[in-house]
Amino acid sequence: MNNKILVTYASRFGSTEGVAKSIGKTLAENGAKVDVLPMRDVKDLSPYDAVVAGSAVNGGAWLPEAMQFVPDIKPS
Repeated sequence: MNNKILVTYASRFGSTEGVAKSIGKTLAENGAKVDVLPMRDVKDLSPYDAVVAGSAVNGGAWLPEAMQFVPDIKPS
């Protein structure tokens, strides 16, 4: 696997960050080149072949920064 993958997250208290790091570690152990970054730090998606995005849920919805990051995707 030669693709570069971004695992990005929005977290308030660290749980979602932990899940993102675990996903990134698993992908890296299987040969992927992976960056794990909070959504607020992502400035450019062009270096990546794939993006995994996740957010903590508050009141049944993703956090505001996550909704801004993926405005056209509505989590179910």
